[in-house]
Amino acid sequence: MIYGSRTRGARTVSWGWILALLLWAGTASAEKGVLILHVKDVKDRPMAGVQIGTEGDGAIGPPSDRAGKTRVRIAPQTQPGHRVTLQIVASPPKTDLVFISPWDRTAQVPPFENESNNYVPIVLAARADQDLLKDPKGLRAIAANINRGSGPERPSVSTPGTETGEDRRQKALQEVAQYYGFPVEGIDAAIREWGKRTKDPYDAGLAALYERDYPVATKQLTDSFELRKKEEAQARIAVSRAREAAADAAFFLGRSLYSQGRYSEAVMSYREAFSRRPDDPRVLNVLALSLFQTADYAGAEPLFRRALAMREKALGPDHPDVAISLNNLASLLDAKGDYAGVEPLFRRALAIREKALGPDHPDVANSLNNLADLLRAKGDYAGAEPLFRRALAINEKALGPDHPDVATSLNNLAGLLRAKGDYAGAEPLFRRALAMREKALGPDHPDVANSLNNLAGLLRAKGDYAEAEPLFRRALAIDETALGPDHPNTQIIRKNLEQLSGDKERGR
Repeated sequence: MIYGSRTRGARTVSWGWILALLLWAGTASAEKGVLILHVKDVKDRPMAGVQIGTEGDGAIGPPSDRAGKTRVRIAPQTQPGHRVTLQIVASPPKTDLVFISPWDRTAQVPPFENESNNYVPIVLAARADQDLLKDPKGLRAIAANINRGSGPERPSVSTPGTETGEDRRQKALQEVAQYYGFPVEGIDAAIREWGKRTKDPYDAGLAALYERDYPVATKQLTDSFELRKKEEAQARIAVSRAREAAADAAFFLGRSLYSQGRYSEAVMSYREAFSRRPDDPRVLNVLALSLFQTADYAGAEPLFRRALAMREKALGPDHPDVAISLNNLASLLDAKGDYAGVEPLFRRALAIREKALGPDHPDVANSLNNLADLLRAKGDYAGAEPLFRRALAINEKALGPDHPDVATSLNNLAGLLRAKGDYAGAEPLFRRALAMREKALGPDHPDVANSLNNLAGLLRAKGDYAEAEPLFRRALAIDETALGPDHPNTQIIRKNLEQLSGDKERGR
């Protein structure tokens, strides 16, 4: 379609187009396969001249009209209830726009029936507009994106779900600051000040989650989810938007619970988010991770496989997010003892990361650790050791000597040395990993229990029962509280303590 001409010979065509556009703008009727968007700024004013498209197989809509309305034809296979990722294709002259809502640029396709609320509301703002750092809508979007980026994505080698710590939050902060056009310091100060003054439980929860104050974040986000769930149940119009709001609160509540090692509770929150956003691969992934943490492998596996398929379809086979899903599925199969299915997944994830991220990226170290641990389990110590040492070198250089991922690398290398009988080489590595995890994760985190168990096992092998026993007992107490008495990790430590008691009896 030609959208009008201003030449003399086409005057009649031009007026005809303008009339057609005005008529369309007034009705904005629904149509199968078409997404209706209403574009506004943070002050709720319509924005004209904005072109928005969908990523993937969708199309690009015409510029929004004076009422802020536009229509985007979506891919034929996309149905109501599916999610699409939006992108700003063109802005009015001398403007540079960013998304405020939806904060993650994804939207659920509403029904195609011609009803007044079957549209997607879009809120945009000018990049680097200082007013955003004072506006609740802007701060809400910024904090949500940082919290999402700093959340869990993958299991660690030794124990699923290791928090990556402050550096991961800093990385997410830097990426989000660049997108919105602000210095990191400005965003950090604005979110902290916003958290002190806001009365909204969702906003207060996002701010506390940003500051890693998980008890406060959990309380506020629990309150927010309950409020939003009631609003969702009472909604008569715009039900999909009420559902999205409840899903966001549940998602970030799960994030806070997961970060505290409260995995069973995180599963419940992520299930609430999943029930409202079943086609979101990030929700699928974190729900699967939480189930993995509770040793519900049967529940986690189909979710990991579904998230992998969705990412391959949307992003292509060589995207780093595909490597995350490959890694997670392989870790699950490894925990189940399906070693034949594990190795090709780990090797493919490693190849994707080396190609996409370079040979010295921390995610490459993660893949090296995973592959090496598999080789160690198969008894291939010669193949595993250089991979563990390369992973350790990458992490120490990229992340610093006190990072939890360095502790994971130390722990894994120490385990290999112990298996080879090199107790003298293994012990200082186990002790260093334990100290790092206690400092980074707190004394009651399940990964601390893992390090305590490993060090105690080495001491037991050396015959030092007096030092080993309190370490086993402390590890058992941590896991019984954090994971429950029936979790496989808890059962392993309990068995190790029982065997230690038998060793002591036989040694008397």
